[in-house]
Amino acid sequence: MRVLDMEVLVSEVVGRGTVLAGRYRVLSPVVSDLAGASAWQATDQILDRPVRVRILEHGAVAPALDAARRAALVTDGRLVRVLDVGTHEGYGYVVSEQLVGQSLARLVAQGPLTADQARAVVGEAASALEIARRRGVHHLALRPSVLHVSPDGRVLVSGLALDAALLGDSGGDARSTTRADAVGLVRLLYAALTGLWPADPRAPQTPGGETLPPAPIVNGAPVAPADLVAGVPNDLDTLCVVTLGPNDDGPHSPGELVRELEPWGEIRASVAETATLGGPATAKFPPTGAAAPGGGIPVPAENDDQDTAPVTVQRQSVRTAFAQQDPPGANRPGTPPPATPSRATGLGAVPSDTETPPLGQPVITPPPYEQAAPPPPVVPAVVRRSVSQATAPPPPPPTPSPSPPDSPSDEPLEAFGFSDVIGAETGPTSTRRSDPTALILIIVVIAVIIGVVLAFRALFASLDPSGSPADTDPSPSASAPAVAGEPTPEPSAPEAAAPPAGPPVIASTTSIDPSDADGEHQEDVAKAYDGDPSTFWYTQTYKRDDFAGFKDAVGYAITLTQKTTVSTVTLRTNSNGGNVEIRATDASNPTAGPVLASGAFGPETVFTLNPATETQSLVLWITQLPTAADGGFRLELTEIALS
Repeated sequence: MRVLDMEVLVSEVVGRGTVLAGRYRVLSPVVSDLAGASAWQATDQILDRPVRVRILEHGAVAPALDAARRAALVTDGRLVRVLDVGTHEGYGYVVSEQLVGQSLARLVAQGPLTADQARAVVGEAASALEIARRRGVHHLALRPSVLHVSPDGRVLVSGLALDAALLGDSGGDARSTTRADAVGLVRLLYAALTGLWPADPRAPQTPGGETLPPAPIVNGAPVAPADLVAGVPNDLDTLCVVTLGPNDDGPHSPGELVRELEPWGEIRASVAETATLGGPATAKFPPTGAAAPGGGIPVPAENDDQDTAPVTVQRQSVRTAFAQQDPPGANRPGTPPPATPSRATGLGAVPSDTETPPLGQPVITPPPYEQAAPPPPVVPAVVRRSVSQATAPPPPPPTPSPSPPDSPSDEPLEAFGFSDVIGAETGPTSTRRSDPTALILIIVVIAVIIGVVLAFRALFASLDPSGSPADTDPSPSASAPAVAGEPTPEPSAPEAAAPPAGPPVIASTTSIDPSDADGEHQEDVAKAYDGDPSTFWYTQTYKRDDFAGFKDAVGYAITLTQKTTVSTVTLRTNSNGGNVEIRATDASNPTAGPVLASGAFGPETVFTLNPATETQSLVLWITQLPTAADGGFRLELTEIALS
């Protein structure tokens, strides 16, 4: 009687047209199976979007409002978001996203789901609750009416923390609350496989709303799903029997249940929205058959309709659901490809790629201008030469020989296009032939080339600890081949012992994934120290910087060629933020030893080890992912430098 009086009072305070907080206009009531609360369709008049309002009529209203505020801090696309919490004339209210799609109770009303679909639906719900668990928030009131599947195949879980708090269930210690959610998820799996609900004796009853027929009980435990429905896989049947049995077996957290269920495929649902939430269910999942009376194995219904035929789902690991896998060797987005350097020949830069010969064919350079004798030396001619011509050694000077005045070498400079440079007065031909400028320039160039060759030989000889002064003493005969364009044989250097402590040199690297022995993109680990900043090693892409709750960290192990003292580690990345810890350990025990340096990633970050450590292996332990250029959470490590 008291409950009826409360409902009358609430209807007088909150009804069609009521505006909560000056913003949310209540439109019409919807079905609610939670005692002490009513649900309404409403609209947010500021953002002009539909929302769902729950009016907390009686029960533990204050703890429920506090639980809703805590649930609002958990962000995941599979959890119904809490948008606002407040009170209106003494009654609490919670504003959340509008629920779309059908609940699990309505989906199985026409028949159980296939094993693949049940695995995927409950697996997605378990992944969402594992993320909430790591934020210290639990559901504790799981039932078929809080699990919805949208028409596009998304799973939505409503009532996080709120429903249990309103019913007065605080959950107890961390172990018991985590175990309660794991068992509740297995009950949902049982319901999805059989269409029957294995009621939890400790869960509060929620009269009204959407309910399922109770599962048959034998010796205090529900009958195994495989005894009720044909085609239930052994792993799912065993999981339900062990978890819902009398012993404290089975998964103790949603994360453990995820590992039991993965991998799973996509959710294929054909859900037609009804005019009202109280309308008939029209969801079509591939059925595995209906439960037979008395707990026997039913015979699957024969139906030629493709919408109800079993669907084979290509299963994949849940760890790959957050990022598309690229083929080996391909780089993730986030860094544009490097600009193609311009090519130049002796005749100038190549105008466009269309003029470049196909790959594998040599570039044919036109021969130089042919003439009977070299033109008279003029200084502006040197200025007009291209860079490639200026750096090449000139040919040896021809032996001067007197030529008659009418020889081809006496052609006027206008024939070579230099008349506009030196002016109209060019002087008599005999004067140009006897001008010593050309001989002086050639001698100077030869002297410069000889000096460069000698300097390089002296430099390389000084770096060879076994060399002698006699090796660095050049002779004119040694420089003659360089002037004539012939290759100079490299002197064979004797093998020298390696210095006791040289600069750190990376010999090999590997990636570390605590949840997968194959690591993360192991095929690209060498790209982080190949000297090419356009290639990089990268982690998988996650929706959150904490690896979406599936692991605590990933690592990148470095092995040096020899034991060397390392004082600084320079990391160049295409990412920003996150956190990395540097330890002097190896891939077999990546968290051993003290943290020598730590910090966030950036375009170029220098980490100074404190203290400088003599080691042959280092581990970059990434505890928080940075933000990539495309907005995802991913590390793109382009280069590593050690000193």
